[in-house]
Amino acid sequence: MHIWTLLACLALVTFLSLNPWVLPDPKQAIGIFTWDLLDHAAAYAILAFLMLSVWIHPKHKLITTLLAVMLSSIFGFLLELGQFWLTSVRYFSCFDAYANVFGSFVGVAMFWYFRMISPRFRNR
Repeated sequence: MHIWTLLACLALVTFLSLNPWVLPDPKQAIGIFTWDLLDHAAAYAILAFLMLSVWIHPKHKLITTLLAVMLSSIFGFLLELGQFWLTSVRYFSCFDAYANVFGSFVGVAMFWYFRMISPRFRNR
């Protein structure tokens, strides 16, 4: 993965999070989960996956995995705060922040799953 893909993902997530014209969809999707929460989890799963893909180091797998989870989760928390501080329409949501952290864990789990089953992915 190239760093440009990661930077494009960071820019897209920032734009979608802070844009006052893109409002969350509060409709129920699955059980108690709304489309907004699923969107947050998916976005941060992709973000953490890309972070780990770019930064993985053979000798420091655990450290880079923890960094990917921590940095994507912190980025999500900061964007939630940014919604509160920088927009008049968007607001801080603890549930969105939790969905961001959950998505970060899902992203690194997907990375390691694909790394184990795919020979092309394993050789990186």
